[in-house]
Amino acid sequence: MKIVYALLLASCLYACALLRPAAGTDNAAGVRSPELNSLLKPNEADLPYPVYASFDEIEPLFRQNDGITYVINFWASWCRPCIAEMDHLERLAAETDPGEVQIVLVSLDKPAAVRGSMLDFVRDRPLRLPTVAFTDNFYDGWIYKVDEAWQRSSIPVTLVYRNRRRHFNRGQISSYAELRGLLRRVRG
Repeated sequence: MKIVYALLLASCLYACALLRPAAGTDNAAGVRSPELNSLLKPNEADLPYPVYASFDEIEPLFRQNDGITYVINFWASWCRPCIAEMDHLERLAAETDPGEVQIVLVSLDKPAAVRGSMLDFVRDRPLRLPTVAFTDNFYDGWIYKVDEAWQRSSIPVTLVYRNRRRHFNRGQISSYAELRGLLRRVRG
C-alpha cells in the first residue's frame, strides 16, 4: 500500500511540474490570447524573453478585448520599488486562473542591460511571469499611448484593464490587498 501512495504522490508532483513550467521554459506560459502568446515568445535565440524597440510592436498588450483582466507592469532590474512589488504580482498569478487574469511584465531596462543585468535578474529570481524587454527610450513618444494619466516616465507603473475599463496606477503597489483592489476597479 505504501508503494501505491508513493507512486500516486510522484505522479501528482510530476503533473504539477508539467502545469507550472520552470522559469525561462515558456515566457508565454498560461497566456490564452494567440496574439499575445505570439508576442511573448522569445524573438532572439539567447534570451528567455522577447525584445521590442518600438511601441507598435507591443501595442497589442494594451488593447485586448476578451473579458480577461490584464495587469501590465512596467519595471526595470535596477528599480527597487519595482522589484519589491513583484512578489504581489507573482502571488496574484499563482492564485488566479490565466483565463481570468493575465499579468505581463514590461521591462524598461536600457538596451545594453537586456543581455546583462536584466537577463541576470530574470535568471536569478527566477520570474514565472511573462516578460518583455522594451527598449524604446523615447518615453515621451509612447507613454501617453499606454494611458493618458502617465505624464512622466517614472516607474513602477501598472495598467490594469478589462475590455474598455482601465485603471492606471502610478508608483509601487505596496501590498497584495492593494493589488486586489486595483483588479476590483476594472471588474465592475
